[in-house]
Amino acid sequence: MTTSSHSSHSSHSSSHNVCKFQPVNATNGSIHVDSFRSLAWEPAIPAHLRDFHRLPAMKNWITDRDREKRSVSFGQKLESFSGAVVSYELITSPGAESSASSSNCLRDFQAWLQTRPAQEDSRLLCALVGQLLESTESGQSRFLQFDAPLSLIIQASRFNGSRYSPSDCIKQLYIAQSDIRSLPPPLGDDLPVPEVVARAGKGDIYSSSIWLGLQPTYTPLHRDPNPNLFCQLVGSKAVRLLRPRAGLSVFQDVRRSLGVPGNPRFRGPEMMDGPEREGLHRAIWVSPDAEREIWEAVLTPGDALFIPQGWWHSVRSVGHEAALNASANWWFR
Repeated sequence: MTTSSHSSHSSHSSSHNVCKFQPVNATNGSIHVDSFRSLAWEPAIPAHLRDFHRLPAMKNWITDRDREKRSVSFGQKLESFSGAVVSYELITSPGAESSASSSNCLRDFQAWLQTRPAQEDSRLLCALVGQLLESTESGQSRFLQFDAPLSLIIQASRFNGSRYSPSDCIKQLYIAQSDIRSLPPPLGDDLPVPEVVARAGKGDIYSSSIWLGLQPTYTPLHRDPNPNLFCQLVGSKAVRLLRPRAGLSVFQDVRRSLGVPGNPRFRGPEMMDGPEREGLHRAIWVSPDAEREIWEAVLTPGDALFIPQGWWHSVRSVGHEAALNASANWWFR
């Protein structure tokens, strides 16, 4: 195991200021639990663990690894459990024109599903997409949460592979915060608990999640009640982090600017749509305050990121629109 203090992104500029990002301390290759404790766990600072894992899901769930393509081929193992129900999020594009584009993509997807072999699964997905269309066109919220079978993301990815342009593809469809323990056992076995999660602390795993979506995928600035090990499986993600007090200051500033109380929040619906989401996004990704210390890591498949308890963080996918992005994480103590 070797360590490095450098990351691929050290500074970014905006029209208002230049913000220098603190690269997350990085390691290369596998790391012993004792080394992980001294590097990250005990000092409670983030660690970018490059080339850290070879979780079986990386090869058992995905068969096509051409990063230049908008879609990937799901492996037979994942498809054999396509009926498993998981938690989804869908974010439609803001603005009348973009919202219409989102509806058109969903409508085209529904029509494409109707051309598939007559199966109960296709009929179910057609009905589900019809419900999503109704919600999207009602304009009540750009952020939808619902439960649906794995076949939805599988078929949406296939649909994207048949399209000529990313603008015609399904995007921002995300299996998010779906507990690994709720997966059928053969799929859950492909995401075994990493040794540092099981042994660095008390061995108490608070929760776990899979994150499987069509880019862009995004989580606004928030904090978690427990330490977090976040493992990248497919595609890339950029993560920006702030220390507990600094992150709370950003959150409170945004809430104050909106005229609402600045109570700290975890990841929830109120952060995923509307003025709060936009304010947090600007503060972290568009025009961050040059006086604030913001840490950054860009994760590729096989990488992991340790996020200490209370550290605020925002996560966004990196790469082609409509391409698949997949991660898994464990919250532990």
